Amino acid sequence: MVSPSNASPQGLHRQDEARRGHQRGVISVMFVIALVIICGFLALAVDLSLVIHRKTELQNIADTIALSAAHDLDGTATGITKALATASSRFPVHNDRFTYSYGKKTMAWSDTAMQFASSPSGPWRSAGEAATSVDDLLYVQFDTAGLDSDYGSVATLFLRTFTDTADTFTSARAIAGRSGLRVTPLGICAMGDESHRNHNGELEEFGFRRGVGYNLLDLNRPGAATGQTYIVNPVAQATAITDVASLAPFVCTGTIAMSRLSGGAVRVSPSFPIDLLYQQLNSRFGTYGTNATACDARTAPSDVNTKEYTFNGGSVWMGAAPAQQSAALLQTPERRWTVAGPDAAPAGTLAVQFGPLWSYARAVPYASYTSLGTPEPAAGYPTYDTTAWGTLYTPGQPTTSASKPYPTSATTPTPYSQTSGPDFFKAAPANNKSFPNRRVLHLPLLACPVSGSQATVRGIGKFFMTVQAKSNALYGEFAGLAREQSLGTRIVLYP
Repeated sequence: MVSPSNASPQGLHRQDEARRGHQRGVISVMFVIALVIICGFLALAVDLSLVIHRKTELQNIADTIALSAAHDLDGTATGITKALATASSRFPVHNDRFTYSYGKKTMAWSDTAMQFASSPSGPWRSAGEAATSVDDLLYVQFDTAGLDSDYGSVATLFLRTFTDTADTFTSARAIAGRSGLRVTPLGICAMGDESHRNHNGELEEFGFRRGVGYNLLDLNRPGAATGQTYIVNPVAQATAITDVASLAPFVCTGTIAMSRLSGGAVRVSPSFPIDLLYQQLNSRFGTYGTNATACDARTAPSDVNTKEYTFNGGSVWMGAAPAQQSAALLQTPERRWTVAGPDAAPAGTLAVQFGPLWSYARAVPYASYTSLGTPEPAAGYPTYDTTAWGTLYTPGQPTTSASKPYPTSATTPTPYSQTSGPDFFKAAPANNKSFPNRRVLHLPLLACPVSGSQATVRGIGKFFMTVQAKSNALYGEFAGLAREQSLGTRIVLYP
């Protein structure tokens, strides 16, 4: 046997060649295996990118459709119809607004893709069920799986090569609806138990009469030596919110961060700090303070008409100047309200004790409500004219001015609705953002007396600020009840 040390150079060379040949064979096999694995991963990566891109395409469409449709929902069958119409209008034939597969293919609409619910967590109802049983459906769910299945079908490379499945499927879902209400977090007592009542032929709502002014800080049930107001928590939490810095933004904008209010218990605390928040309320007149809690004109714009209808010179349509800014106080064992509250004003009531009348809203015949039902038409109920004052407000029987007649135009039927003239109109401050009806406060009407820190909201009243608020007074003319479903704001996507 020849030892390695004695091996010839030729033998060693042959051994090295054999060893290298064996290594090259192993490497070749390993390379082929690695190449297969790499190609598989590349194919899988391509497949995943195709699926992710399709998912993104569908999710963008779902988000857009859900948000646009949710703006139409107002708790009525009409809102459902509008939401479906809004969604379907985004899918016309040959419209490339909504496309998939890298913009190469268009999509068609189907009602089966949309469902509705009264909360963002469901239960969900189909479009057909929602149209016949509305039940305050204020949230929409759009699922692309309800459209043509081809929209979510993705042709794959990896699955096609290594499995019997050539395509995979993806879809996207979006839920949208309101996250807040246009309600000011100032609660007052409902003056009556009935949402609608016949007051000698006139519509009365929770004890309030349209066109009559009230000192909103001086109401109570039962009758008491002082009025009572409440802070209504602007967010749904167990702890009462009383900090002015926390309340101020909600008072400025006239909103709360809750999607439901009426009919349930809300967190309240007495009393509303008017002395610290009256300036925030006055942002409706284009008046802004300079302290840390002052409103911002960009988020709290003024009204388009900032004319104050004061009792001592600003209510020029009244035949005799009213004695005070609201109807005169009337205190009984049952209520602390006004002389306009009972079916007949107390004996000896004078015309000037009814305050300025109808600056924003007119009285409505009860027959208008009973014949038309709810919700109130967009144009409002038919109303009385001023010739009815003699029977509506008696004794007292106020009259209109002969020299400054009350407006009669169908397009501008009240002093507030005028668009020019110093008697009824004052423009918003220059360069100030402004919107109509900003002076209308939507206030929770609470079941009183309130016991503890929770109260039931009977309804939401509309009160027009006839003049700017003061540190000890807030006057509002009643303008009817607002449907909570119509007060939604801040439409958002829910997870």
